[in-house]
Amino acid sequence: MSRGGAHASSREAAMKVTFWGTRGSIPVSGAQFVEHGGATTCLEVQCGEQRLIIDAGSGLAQLGRTCGFSMARAHFYHTHMHWDHVQGFPFCGSLFNPAARFDLHAVPREGSTLEQVLREQMTRPTFPITLDMIPATLRFHDLPTRGSAQHGDVCIEWIEVCHPSGSSAFRITHQHRSVVFTGDVEVRQGCKQALIDFARGADVLIMDAQYFEHEYASRQGFGHSTPEDAVEVAIAASIPQLVLTHHDPSHDDLTLTRKLHHARSLARAAAAALEVRNACDHLTLTLAPAPGASAPSFATAS
Repeated sequence: MSRGGAHASSREAAMKVTFWGTRGSIPVSGAQFVEHGGATTCLEVQCGEQRLIIDAGSGLAQLGRTCGFSMARAHFYHTHMHWDHVQGFPFCGSLFNPAARFDLHAVPREGSTLEQVLREQMTRPTFPITLDMIPATLRFHDLPTRGSAQHGDVCIEWIEVCHPSGSSAFRITHQHRSVVFTGDVEVRQGCKQALIDFARGADVLIMDAQYFEHEYASRQGFGHSTPEDAVEVAIAASIPQLVLTHHDPSHDDLTLTRKLHHARSLARAAAAALEVRNACDHLTLTLAPAPGASAPSFATAS
C-alpha cells in the first residue's frame, strides 16, 4: 500500500481507510481464511498527517509492524472494550518508540475507563509488560456517549449504539467526504433509526453484518446485525457504498462470498444504486477530497 503524501497537508490529501482486522470474537487462520483474513477489528483512517485508528484488535499488531516507528502520532478511538477490540494493543510496535505520542479516546463502559481496561489487561501474571512500561507517551480521554472532536480539518463524531455494555459508532469527515463505522451493533435492539439518521448522506458505511438471518434467530441479544440490516440501513441513509465487516470466526472465504452475493441480491431487489463488498484485511478505500470527484475507489494493499 502506498503511504505517499505523508508530508502533504491534510487539506490536499485523500482520505485513506485501511482495514487491518475485520473479524469478530477471535482471530482465525488457515487456508480457508486467506481471502478475507483472520485478524480482529482495527481500522486506520489517514488524511495527510492526521491518523485515526479505530479499535485495537489483533489487526493493530500488523499495522504496528507495517508502520513501525514512522507512526509517531495518532488518535486511537475505541468503539468498546471487548477482548477482540483491545487484544492487539500490547503488540503494536509503534508504542515502543519513546518519541511517539498517542491519544486514546473511549466512552467508559460499566464503570471502567479505557485506561483501566488496558491496565488490567496488561497486568502480571497474565501479561509481562505493564501499561507503565510502554515507552510512548499515552494520553487518555474519556468521551461522553455522544459528541464530536476536531483533529486538524478532520472531524469525528460518535453516537451510542446497541451492543452488550454499549458501543460507539463513528463518523469521520474530511473535505466533504464521510465514512461511517458502526462498530459492533445489533440494530434490531432499538438503534436502527438513530444509526440511519447518523449515517445519512455518508459516502461509505462500514457495518457489522456478522450473522446470516438463520443464524441471527438463535443469537438475538449477542450484539450483531445481518446483511439484511446493513443493506436496509445503507439504503435508508442514501449511502452509495456498503462494506460488510465483523466477520464471524466460523465463516470461511466461501461462506463470506455467499454472504456478499446475498447482500448484493438484496440491494438489487430493492432497486438501489448501492455497491456492496466485504471488508478484508489490508483492503484500502481511497476517497477523493474534491467535491464532485468520482465515487470512492477500492484497492487492495500490497
